[in-house]
Amino acid sequence: MTETRPARWLIGLAVLLTVAALEIVGALAPLNRSLIDLRFRLLERPASGSLVIVQIDSRSLGELDVWPWPRRYHAEVLDRLLAAGVSEVAWDIDFSARSTEEDDRRFAEALARSDNRVVLAAFRQAASPEVAGGQLFDTRPMPMFSEHAQVGSVNVSPAGDGLVRALSSMETIAGEELPAAFALLAGPSAVVKRDFLLDFGIDPLTIPRLSYIDVLNGDFDPAAVAGRKVIVGATATELRDILPVPIYRSMAGSTLQAMAYESAVQDRALRSPGLLAELGVAVLVILLLVPYFAARSWYRAIVAGLFAAAALEAGATGLQAVTPIALSTGPGLIAILLCFLAAMSRRIEGQARKILAQRHGLARRRALLDRVVEDSFDGIVITDEEGRIQLFNESAQALLGWSPADVAGRPLDEILPGLFETLGHGLPDAKSARGAIRPRECSILRRDGTPLDVELVIGQVRLDSETREGSRGARTRLFRSLTFRDIAERKQAREAEKLAANRAIAADRAKTEFLTNMSHELRTPLNAIIGFSDIIRSEAFGPLEPRRYLDYIEDISSSGNHLLGIINDVLDVSRIELGEFRLNRERLDLRDVLRSCVTIASGWPAFKERTFESEVPDRLPAVQGDERVIKQVVINLLSNAFKYSGAGDEIHLSAAADQAGCVTIVVRDTGIGIDREHIPRLTKRFYQVDGALDRVYEGTGLGLYLASNFVKLHGGELGIESALGGGTTVTVRLPSLADDPKEVSVVVEDLAAVG
Repeated sequence: MTETRPARWLIGLAVLLTVAALEIVGALAPLNRSLIDLRFRLLERPASGSLVIVQIDSRSLGELDVWPWPRRYHAEVLDRLLAAGVSEVAWDIDFSARSTEEDDRRFAEALARSDNRVVLAAFRQAASPEVAGGQLFDTRPMPMFSEHAQVGSVNVSPAGDGLVRALSSMETIAGEELPAAFALLAGPSAVVKRDFLLDFGIDPLTIPRLSYIDVLNGDFDPAAVAGRKVIVGATATELRDILPVPIYRSMAGSTLQAMAYESAVQDRALRSPGLLAELGVAVLVILLLVPYFAARSWYRAIVAGLFAAAALEAGATGLQAVTPIALSTGPGLIAILLCFLAAMSRRIEGQARKILAQRHGLARRRALLDRVVEDSFDGIVITDEEGRIQLFNESAQALLGWSPADVAGRPLDEILPGLFETLGHGLPDAKSARGAIRPRECSILRRDGTPLDVELVIGQVRLDSETREGSRGARTRLFRSLTFRDIAERKQAREAEKLAANRAIAADRAKTEFLTNMSHELRTPLNAIIGFSDIIRSEAFGPLEPRRYLDYIEDISSSGNHLLGIINDVLDVSRIELGEFRLNRERLDLRDVLRSCVTIASGWPAFKERTFESEVPDRLPAVQGDERVIKQVVINLLSNAFKYSGAGDEIHLSAAADQAGCVTIVVRDTGIGIDREHIPRLTKRFYQVDGALDRVYEGTGLGLYLASNFVKLHGGELGIESALGGGTTVTVRLPSLADDPKEVSVVVEDLAAVG
């Protein structure tokens, strides 16, 4: 379903508000933390090596059998570290309470000798660790110690999931803002009043470590600590200074301080870009994906959503790899999911509407089909695979005289006995899924036993019915349909049409034979008229007086010859229509035929008034045909060219052999031409464009009819091209005598209006 732009904006706004609400209430915090932890695993890096942990481990506790240790041990360790060249030492140990006066004095003297290169820890801790929610106390080192050392906070606070993820560079202890111990070690740039995420991608196992007992006994290489900074603190699990952290599950407090130091000195003190930046990413996701999802199929939307999520997380991972920015991608990922769900819900809603509309449409179509079947003029009967009647429409009831109650569920053979035996082998194959016999006329019996002439069609179809619960596979059912109509009136009309057609054929043949006989009868006296008029005109028996009779005799001879030509044309038409026209076929040289036609045309009175040109090459392919008939075709076309052109017009006759070895003959004139709409009817017999009695151009309308039929008798074709006022072109194509027979073209570009 295509979303409109306002609908997309509403969906996007709803997604953005939902994401913002989830982020503000902290619902996305677990997802954000998990994704950041995943990046820590992907972006592992070693420690800088500039910090060494002197760990109060289990071995040290075992060799020094008293706890808490006398502070003279700490004084000795401090002196040894400073003597080895350590730059600074931070103690993750509580020095807020007094011990023995001698031990406190010795540790204070060691601090005084350190030249203020020692950081002592300040704490905020519960009065009783066993009581949850107990009173908290702030503890600072004793003044005798702090006057010779820096004081730094080592407090930690777990996140919402109970894990220590972030530390602050500044803490308020006993009403005083103190820098964190790790920040004092890392340098002034790290002492910033802000919280940050530790980079747990730093491998804590790469931080150099020394055992407390080894330092106390001087059993260590001074080069291992020279110029470096040291954190002294408990790592033994029995001292319970173990904190829950991501990735590594738990970590000693001193190690956690070392991780904070490494995050600071490697510029990996991660910070979040803030809620607005995270929502900005969500807005970008919404702007890109809402219109994309709305226009794509569900599987394309899934692929695009997965790609967008992977791209977003890859971008955040790359950003975290090169900068100390930990982008929370939860809002963006949830925005992708919500955009997809919104688009799919809209699509599902649209599909549901379509399905509902289709169901209504199918119901309406079924009702319509039922109505069409019932209202059909044809009788329709449908049977099941056992031949029992399932449908018997109203027309079938009217034609056969049965009621629906009489035929429902009964075998078809009881209603139409002997039907299939009558049809014989014309039935569809029972094994085929579909089939039908062509309409067939037969006779069936009505209920009262009277015969009914019908046109019958029998079809069949195999349908897979729904699979029943517990059954194996779908059941295939065969249905047959019989469609029939009463054809009594049609048979009567067919007989009447057949009788009328026979009468028309007989009348046409009688007319043609009459014309033939009359033409023969007219030719005999007409030949006598022409013959005697020619004798008188030639004054064979002496001069004719007065001389004026010669003009009359000339008119008689001319009229007789004209009438004889018409009669000959009528005879040719009659022979063609009766199929009695025969060609005297022989091998012809078209050059002689065309030159003879030119000679005849040069004797016409109109010849001198027009510009006539002929172009007949010395060599032309031979054709087989009747010389008289072909000459008559060309003469008729030339005659029309002269008739429908005026003084000064051009008439051109040419012949040539084309590339296929056929002959092309062209007669062209620049006469009056003819409208294109008349061209298809020019070869009809007796057709004249100007058919009025007072027409300018005389003619019988048989010239082109005969020419066209003569060409067809030679196996060729005749075509005409003309434009009103632009002359006329006629094309005749005849077969040649080549080994590979092809068509020969006779192009007559001349005829303006043909009759």
